[in-house]
Amino acid sequence: MQSDAGSSGGRSSSVERRLATILMADVFGYSRMMGQDEERTVQTLRGHREVFDELLKAHKGRVFNTAGDAILAEFPSAVEAVRCATEIQTALRTRNEHLPEDQRMWFRVGINLGDVIVQGGDLLGDGVNVAARIQAIADPGGICISGSVYDQIQNKLTLQIKQLGEKSFKNIAQPVRTFSISDDGAAPRPIGMRWRAARKGPIVVTAMAVLVLIGIAAAGYWMYRDYGVRVAEETLRAEEAKRAADAQLKAEQAKASQAVEQREARLLAELQSAKDALTQAEASKRKAEQDRAMAEAAQRETRLQGELNATKDALQKAAENEKKAEEERQAAMKAAEAAAKKADAERAAVGSASMGGGNPRVAARTAAGSHEGAGGSAAATGVDRFDGAYLGRMCSVNPDGSPRCWPVQVTVSHGALSATWPSRFNNQPAHAKGTIAPDGTVKIALDGWLANGRALTGDMTGSFADNKITATGAWSNSAPINATWTLTP
Repeated sequence: MQSDAGSSGGRSSSVERRLATILMADVFGYSRMMGQDEERTVQTLRGHREVFDELLKAHKGRVFNTAGDAILAEFPSAVEAVRCATEIQTALRTRNEHLPEDQRMWFRVGINLGDVIVQGGDLLGDGVNVAARIQAIADPGGICISGSVYDQIQNKLTLQIKQLGEKSFKNIAQPVRTFSISDDGAAPRPIGMRWRAARKGPIVVTAMAVLVLIGIAAAGYWMYRDYGVRVAEETLRAEEAKRAADAQLKAEQAKASQAVEQREARLLAELQSAKDALTQAEASKRKAEQDRAMAEAAQRETRLQGELNATKDALQKAAENEKKAEEERQAAMKAAEAAAKKADAERAAVGSASMGGGNPRVAARTAAGSHEGAGGSAAATGVDRFDGAYLGRMCSVNPDGSPRCWPVQVTVSHGALSATWPSRFNNQPAHAKGTIAPDGTVKIALDGWLANGRALTGDMTGSFADNKITATGAWSNSAPINATWTLTP
């Protein structure tokens, strides 16, 4: 139920207000009926509420509060609210006709048009309180409306409306113009209510009523037969009207049930369609992800295979260069050994000649000449004269064109040249291997590493002069390289 206190001025501007038509309905004698038979009363109320709710929906009404047997509803139109109330009372009257008199349930309805406060889905304020107050003075099965509602429906609805005058209600600041809507087929008052009304009448009126009843009874005796026929006809018509109302009610219920089933079937079909679409989308997404993963794996495999092949080619070329350098070194060593043997043979021959000639001067000259010839040949053809350690540096060119140099020590032994230094990319050793011919010609094979870890080869050529080895060449990636080494003491 709503608070009886009206809204006051000075409230926060954040409070939402609107004009609304409020319908208040309450069961007359609900506590008495619950005291007699709770379960039967609840079942009867449930059946009445089904009719109530269906007609509310048909007239665009909205229930915003309930409390036991009381119902508070909001309408956007005063005309629709009154139409709904009259149809509810008519429909409930038909339902009550099928019940024993002590089980019949009557609603009292009050309708007011006024300003209300919106609080969530609930409505508060005097607009609601006035509807509750005028409901309390309505007859069971009847309707009371305020003057604001009457001003909206007059000349729009054909109803029997009775003025009740201005009424003052508890906690309502101003008197309220009040009207009742009457109906020729209105429900009779419950027995208890008729008895209370009779007790309030003056004694004189009661006596006059008794005299009139006596007169009517006397006249009725003569009209007994005609009256019985009329009663039978009226009873038959009432039964036919009841059957028609029951048939109409069943048809409306069947139609409503069918509409609900159709809506449920349509919603189920839409839900299944949405689920199928979602499943298909998820399957397509998974397949796309699998295809993308397979494509990326294939690309990685192709790239790795290419790098592997390039590495194998570089290793094979490096092995070939190393083999070639080794062969050249072996050839140089063999040539050096042959030259040494030849020199030894010449010295031996000179010695034999000096010992067998008998002329010391000739032998000495011959030996001297042979020594000079042997010394000159060794100087011209021997490679051991290059043996030793050489210090210097190698220089290349960076991608930006700037020079880059690093220290390298070269070792020469019996015409074979070798050097080792750490690579700047992966700390793996880089190598230089080559030969130096008796005439001082130098050939060098290089193997190193690139920044991506792949092997790199190169070649250099040069010469020996003034205790220095000078060489130039290029890496296999076309980067130039040069070096100068000086023999250490």
